[in-house]
Amino acid sequence: MSGLRDRLARHLKPGKTAAAPEAEAEQRQAELTPEEAQHGPAEGGGPAREPAAASDAAGNAPAEGPHGYAGHVSGGSPADVRSGSGQADEPAAPAAPAPAHSEAAAWAKLDAELYEFPAGSFVRRVRTYPMDAYHGWYRLDALHEHVRELGAFHPEAESVHAEGLLFFDTETTGLGVGAGNVAFLVGIGYYESGSFVVEQLFIRHPAEERAMLAYLEEKMKRFTHVVSYNGRTFDWPILQNRFILNRMRPDIDRLLHLDLLHPSRSLWKHSMPSVRLGKVEEAQLGYAREDDVSGAFAPELYVLYLAEGKTDVLRGVFVHNERDIVSLAALSALITRYLADEEPLEPKSPGDLFRLGQWLLKMNRLPSAEKILELGFSRLQEQGEEGHTVSGDLLLRYAAYYKKAGVRDRAVELWNRLIRQAGPAATAPVEAYIELAMHYEHGCKDYALALELSREALDVLRQRRRLLRRSEKAADEERRITHRIERLQRKLRDCGKSVSERKASVKAAIPSKPPKPPKPPGQARSAKPSGKPRPAYAADSLFDVARNPG
Repeated sequence: MSGLRDRLARHLKPGKTAAAPEAEAEQRQAELTPEEAQHGPAEGGGPAREPAAASDAAGNAPAEGPHGYAGHVSGGSPADVRSGSGQADEPAAPAAPAPAHSEAAAWAKLDAELYEFPAGSFVRRVRTYPMDAYHGWYRLDALHEHVRELGAFHPEAESVHAEGLLFFDTETTGLGVGAGNVAFLVGIGYYESGSFVVEQLFIRHPAEERAMLAYLEEKMKRFTHVVSYNGRTFDWPILQNRFILNRMRPDIDRLLHLDLLHPSRSLWKHSMPSVRLGKVEEAQLGYAREDDVSGAFAPELYVLYLAEGKTDVLRGVFVHNERDIVSLAALSALITRYLADEEPLEPKSPGDLFRLGQWLLKMNRLPSAEKILELGFSRLQEQGEEGHTVSGDLLLRYAAYYKKAGVRDRAVELWNRLIRQAGPAATAPVEAYIELAMHYEHGCKDYALALELSREALDVLRQRRRLLRRSEKAADEERRITHRIERLQRKLRDCGKSVSERKASVKAAIPSKPPKPPKPPGQARSAKPSGKPRPAYAADSLFDVARNPG
């Protein structure tokens, strides 16, 4: 436990100098008697051997980082710099620089460095990708071709340039956005000098957070947009909180946010089991991660690093964060291709085409959206001619689009198709009956047909109620249908028409469905009327609503 406490003190209290144990050993050595100095202390000689071990470590440590970060690899810890008080007559501890050199070598194994900034020190890792590098199916320079299309997210702003995009992701100590959640690793990516650069800023303890934030503030000045994945509601608010808690007021609110989670949900929510970035990478970018450490384990690994001081436990966290940053660049390229109408549509299903068309409508890409929705409708017709059953929800969505667009004929065709392909009456779509009833009532003024369709909807709803638990939503829907039936009956009476006069035409217009089973003989209606008043629940048929409103 003493070793664990020492390691925690080293990480959580950076103000202490690395030479403190050696100075304490020298003080104990000075207090020994001549006899103890000659033969050693009575209880162990561990402290007397520490300077030698530290000297060995210092001699074996590399003098500088192996990756050529000129002027940035720290030659000593901040504590060593602060401990220099100008007292040249005091003997210097020869083993004092050893911990800084050994720590720098440990970070070098992760291609990272101890970075010195005017506000303090932290760990920085830099990776540079050539522009012709592939991430899955897409090159990293593919974004440059249609990057201006990203202006659709903020039409009122100036045009977008690739060099003005800052790709952003964090690894935090928790999942909330409160003051206690700290971003111990901030990853940023950007295009610079014909390369894609990924920088990862890591704090070894909370005292380094202000220096890391100051460096990030300076870095953000050259960018106009921030690109993230769920960063609008999670990563970015955390970063803003950390600036406030460190009494810093950078002008980061001027940056426009491009959160790629929202278009991903619009495009693939109904066709994928999850729209997490790792799943989107695999399905849409063609990139499958291998031996990836989930971001959910990042807080635990950070705590383990604080306890043990071993940088190896953080390797998976750095790699995971780096992949997230590069994936944001590739996903941005895919989004711009959709906006520019450059992505091939041949392999897409009618459902994929509908979601893409709806998203393009929201992004004000009207010509592309109409073309894609037209292609989706034609594929729906092809599937219907081949006898394929299409999702009822998809047919309703296409019908709702054409209803809103004013193309009533296509909407009616889709509602009728949905009724035809339905199986048992209890599973028939009530929405299709109601939509057709509204169409014939308000659009065609055919009240008899609208009345019959409303009764069919009520029949389906009551049969479904026998199979499922009664809910308040179903009860409200039944009351609305009943009210519609009563209104249509009043309209028919006002027009002087009866249901029997239109019975033949109504049956011909309603799509066919499986016949109803015959009633048992015991339930046949008696021809002789009863002298007693009829109870509210007794009805000649399921549709006798006028005489039996209950």
